[in-house]
Amino acid sequence: MKMSKLGYFSEFLLFPPLVLVATLLAFRSSQPPAPLTWTVVYGAGLVAWTLLEYVLHRVLFHHAPVLSGIHDRHHQAPQDLIGTPAWASVVIGLVAIASPAWVALGFDLGTAATGGLVTGYLWYVFVHYATHHWQPRRDSYLYRARLRHARHHHLSHSGNFGVTTALWDHVFGTAIEASAPKFRRAK
Repeated sequence: MKMSKLGYFSEFLLFPPLVLVATLLAFRSSQPPAPLTWTVVYGAGLVAWTLLEYVLHRVLFHHAPVLSGIHDRHHQAPQDLIGTPAWASVVIGLVAIASPAWVALGFDLGTAATGGLVTGYLWYVFVHYATHHWQPRRDSYLYRARLRHARHHHLSHSGNFGVTTALWDHVFGTAIEASAPKFRRAK
C-alpha cells in the first residue's frame, strides 16, 4: 500500500515504546533475567531478523499471490513509499513474533528475542528507505547496501534479497555481484 512519510515511519513511533515497556516489565518481574542472558537473546533476535528478512523477501514478496503483487508495485515505482500500515505490523508482530516467543522462552527472554527482531525490522525499514532515497557516502555501509539492492531491482529479481546484509544471499547462493547501473540523483 502506498503511504505518506508519516505512515511509512510511524512504526518508529510505535515499536520502541512497546519494546521498552515490555523490557521494563521483564526486568521488574519477581525473577528478572540475567542481563547478559537477556542481551545474548536480544542479539540472537537481531540476527534472526536478518534471516527472516531474507526469507520474507525471497519467498513471500516474490512468490506469494497477494504480497508479490504489492511488492511488484515497489519494483515498478521504487521511490514510492509502499509498505505495511503500522497497525498491521503491530498485530502481525504480536501474533506471529511476540506471542510465540513468550510461549517458547517465557515473557522475559521472549521479550528479549522480540526486541531484537523489532530492532532488526526497524533497521531494515531505515536501510531500505535510505537505499532508494539517499546518496550515501562512497564505500559506506549504506552505499554498499544501495548497490546491492540496486542489483536486485535492476539486474535480477532472483537474487540479493537481503537489504540489511548480504550474509544470507551468500549462504543460499543468491548473491548478485555484477556491477549495477549508475544512479541518477533522487528528485
